[in-house]
Amino acid sequence: MFKKTVLFYFFFAVSVFAQAVGPVATVQQVDYNFTSVEPGSSMSHTFMIYNGGSKTLYLYKVSTSCKCITANLNKNKLVPTDSARLEVTYSPTSKSNTMDNYVSIKTNDPSNPNLRIYVTRANPNSGPTLASMPKDSSIGAEIGPRIYFPESDHNFGLIKSGAIVDYVFKFYNRGNSNLIIKNITTSCGCTAALVKEKDIPPGKEGELKIEFDSSGREGQLSRRITIFSNDVKEPVKAIMIYANVVRADK
Repeated sequence: MFKKTVLFYFFFAVSVFAQAVGPVATVQQVDYNFTSVEPGSSMSHTFMIYNGGSKTLYLYKVSTSCKCITANLNKNKLVPTDSARLEVTYSPTSKSNTMDNYVSIKTNDPSNPNLRIYVTRANPNSGPTLASMPKDSSIGAEIGPRIYFPESDHNFGLIKSGAIVDYVFKFYNRGNSNLIIKNITTSCGCTAALVKEKDIPPGKEGELKIEFDSSGREGQLSRRITIFSNDVKEPVKAIMIYANVVRADK
């Protein structure tokens, strides 16, 4: 057990993708297609914003690029692993800007001080949008790199406190250019994440290994792993792990 523990902490210390220090603002969905909304009507959509870092995330100010968009947060202070709901309502008029608009949120995340969430154009005939990327008909793939996880979560089930467990998530590049994994953060120092390869060619497979150290933990637990990539549509991807940790003497 001692050897396993030493190896785990060595792995965690040298991993480039260890838990981020400080607040980290992440959005699992960075855009939404409102193209079906007719002028004079409205539609709402809820975005989830997460703190994937190790310190409190503050969401200071919400603004929009168009008067046709209103946006409201249900909270502006997120402790690590916490989330907030951003309600966005789009009410286009015949004079509304048909280009992509956005909601901007000022944060204390040093790497993402102006978080943007995009609202795609109102005119369904105006061409491709962020939420509807064009296809390369020759190979049937979406233009640009696209990350795909067949599994979005894994449950380790019942484990005893002190056990170190791991799981490998497989993912694929469904796009037509190289997928680059830029960074990975975890919602707890008890969780480490490492990718086998950071540069995944079109159609190829990648592996993301997750290790969870249950030492000092007890109860039903969940941890979030957030993957940052050059995916043209989903640059921030979140997956989850779960475990039911019981005392070792049980």
